[in-house]
Amino acid sequence: MKRPEDICSEIKKEIFKDYIPMSPEIVQTSSFYYPTYDDFIKVADDEKNHYVYTRGNNPTTEILEKKLAQLECGEKCKVFSSGMGGISSVFFTLLSRGDHILMINTVYGEAVSLVSYMEKFGITYDRIDVETTQDIEWHIKENTKLIYFESPSSQKFELLDLELISSIAKKKNIYTIIDGTWASPIFQKPLQHGIDLVIHSLSKYIGGHSDLVGGAVIGDNYLVDEIFEHGHQSLGATISPFNSWLALRGLRTLPVRMKQLDESVRIVIDAIKDDERIAKIFHPYCGDTSQKDLSKQYLSGYGSLLAIDLATQNFEKLLRFVNSLEVVSIGVSWGGFESLALPAFKGNNSEKLAERGLSPSHIRLYIGLEHPESIINDIRQALDQAFE
Repeated sequence: MKRPEDICSEIKKEIFKDYIPMSPEIVQTSSFYYPTYDDFIKVADDEKNHYVYTRGNNPTTEILEKKLAQLECGEKCKVFSSGMGGISSVFFTLLSRGDHILMINTVYGEAVSLVSYMEKFGITYDRIDVETTQDIEWHIKENTKLIYFESPSSQKFELLDLELISSIAKKKNIYTIIDGTWASPIFQKPLQHGIDLVIHSLSKYIGGHSDLVGGAVIGDNYLVDEIFEHGHQSLGATISPFNSWLALRGLRTLPVRMKQLDESVRIVIDAIKDDERIAKIFHPYCGDTSQKDLSKQYLSGYGSLLAIDLATQNFEKLLRFVNSLEVVSIGVSWGGFESLALPAFKGNNSEKLAERGLSPSHIRLYIGLEHPESIINDIRQALDQAFE
C-alpha cells in the first residue's frame, strides 16, 4: 500500500510533445474531438470510462478521482461541484419512495434540510442523538435504507464506532454513508471498517487554500458507478477542470498540513482547557474515556475543528468575544490556512439551537496554520475583552 505522502505528491509522467509538466495540465474543455463518427460511437455510451463531455469525465478531474480513491483505500471516486452535490447525488441514487433515512447526532445542516424537503417525495427521516453507538439499533425501522452520519459529528465532535455501525447495518441491508471531512483521508479510513461510502467536502482540508468549492464520494466500483450514472449525470453537479486542478494542488501539501494542524490543535486546547471563562471544549482530544478509546481505534491524528461553550449565556459577551478576535477571523467553512470562529447563536434561532442541544454560547473554532501561540494569545485577549 502506498503512503499518503506518495499518493499526494506523485507526478503523472506523460510526455506532451517535448515536455513533462510537474503540475497536471488543466484540460479546460467542454467536449472532446473524435476523428471519425465510428470512433465516437464506440465510446458515446460509456462516459464513465471515456472522454466525451466534461459533464461526465475529464482528464484533470480523473487524476483527482484516482488519487482520492487511493487515499481512502476505495475502488472508485466521483467528484462534484460541491459537497452538497455529492450528498444530493447519493440520496437521489440510493433512495426510493417509502424509504427511511436515519441521521446520527449533529450533521451538516444542509443535509438535514435536504432530507426534510425530500419528505414530499415519500422519503422519511429521523435525526437522533445517541450516547453510545449501540443505541442506534433501537431507532432502525423496517424501511430504513440508509444511515448517514459524521464521525466526529458537527458542532459536538462525538465519535461513533464505525465497525459496530457497519455490523448493525449489514445485517439489515442498510447503506452506511459517512461525511469524513473532519478527519480528512489522512487521519481516518472508514471504508476499511465496513462503511459503504465516504463523502468529503473538497473545500476544506483537501483544497486547503479557501479558494475552491467541491465534493467527493468514494466507495466500491458498483455504488460509485450507480451514483455517476444517476445522481451525477442527472443532477449536473459537475466540478470544473480548474477546481479539480486546485484540489490536486491542495493534495500535494495535505499530509504536511494535517500534521501541523494536528499538532497545533493539541497545543491550543491544552492552553485554554482550564480557563474558567470556557465552560466546555468539544473535541475528541479532550473527550471521555470511551471517546479516547474510539480515537485510538479509528483516528491516526486530529482534525483542527472544535467548538467551545463560553461560561456565560449573555449574548453581548458572546459578541464582544467574537468581535475582539484579531488573528482568528469570522467566517463560514474551514480547512484553509486561516483560523476561523463562527457562533451558533444568531440572536434569533434559540429554538433551533435547543433542538440540536447547543448552548447559546456555542462557538465553532477552526485552528488554522498561524503559529499556535498567536492563536492562543488572540483567544485569551478576546476573552479578556468579553469578560472585562
